[in-house]
Amino acid sequence: MSKKGILVAGLLLIALAAVAQYTFGIVGVGAQEMHMEQTPHYISYAVDSSPSFYSNNSRSFFVTTRTGVRHVTSNGETRMSEQFNLTRPHMAIRGDVVAVGEDEGRAIRLFNASGPMNMVTLDNPAQGFFVNASGDLSVIMAVDGGYHVHAYSRNTGELFFRLTFQHRTNPMRFPVAIEVSENGMYIAVAYLDIYRNLETEIEFYSAEQYVRFGTDALFASNMFANEVLLAMRFVSNTQILIITDRRITMQSISGNIVQSDWTIPLYNRIDQIAFDGGRFAIATGASTYPDGRNAEPVGTINIFDTNGLTGTFYLGRRVTHLSMGHNAVIVGADRYFRAINSRGASLWQHTTAHDVRDMIFLDNTNTVLIAGPTQARVWRRVR
Repeated sequence: MSKKGILVAGLLLIALAAVAQYTFGIVGVGAQEMHMEQTPHYISYAVDSSPSFYSNNSRSFFVTTRTGVRHVTSNGETRMSEQFNLTRPHMAIRGDVVAVGEDEGRAIRLFNASGPMNMVTLDNPAQGFFVNASGDLSVIMAVDGGYHVHAYSRNTGELFFRLTFQHRTNPMRFPVAIEVSENGMYIAVAYLDIYRNLETEIEFYSAEQYVRFGTDALFASNMFANEVLLAMRFVSNTQILIITDRRITMQSISGNIVQSDWTIPLYNRIDQIAFDGGRFAIATGASTYPDGRNAEPVGTINIFDTNGLTGTFYLGRRVTHLSMGHNAVIVGADRYFRAINSRGASLWQHTTAHDVRDMIFLDNTNTVLIAGPTQARVWRRVR
């Protein structure tokens, strides 16, 4: 080729590269690709502080440690900081409401994005507590000879529902969960009975009937023989999600009748569960049957809404982290993370340089909080 031909070919290659850069945003190797980049915004905590993190699809997050609770924006501004001492901190969450206490504790504090809501002081140690998106608090307490199941008002913190169980009448029956619908009309209480055969029973009560007439107001119950409850929550005022080790079922309340909307059997152990309003996701572990019948591969992510399955994603390894927000899911295996949408399509992937306690969405699906051993920092996807 002549020198003139070489020059023309070189100019042509330069032109083609310029077109590619303009059309596809390619400068060098991956320089214009979207990638995670840390921001200057972070919070610190002690390595033994047992932190928990929560954000409700917003530009801020709550963090609870042994020394209290903070509410921090994704731009690093501390909106609220309440200090108190907890030995084993636990955070119950729903919507914009956060309840903070501890196992065997006698005080539970409630917060929302505006600050403290109220505090409920208990006469007996809490064995578990739950909150709905309106701020109604429900508690299981151990008492001499049995248990109390209480529900407290969102506005005043006053007791508005109670049940008492005695070991002498039900020696092998234990309350394990209580849920109050968002409008405060219905209460579901779940028990584990190990007297003869392992079974879970869920009883449904009318809070209105209880308040007006002072009766226990029980109107329905469901039995789950040879099943252990993993999760239970109202996803609407009349719909309740029930997850056991054998099935996922969505049930509806109509009058005094509780009926099943849909049920999906489970053939794998569930390693992780995450929620986002009426949406939820599960990560499968090993098969629950020796012959592996109908089991999905370990590391399968199934995503649901109130109507059933919406998407599936195969991570290909055991899942160690699962969180949800903005109609999407973050799934992690040790230091490797993927974000997927509700149909199971991949949004992005990221590998961290250190061990991760938690990773949650903040402002959107391109902004996350990555919590390490002693620091939680805001990261954003940029080009």
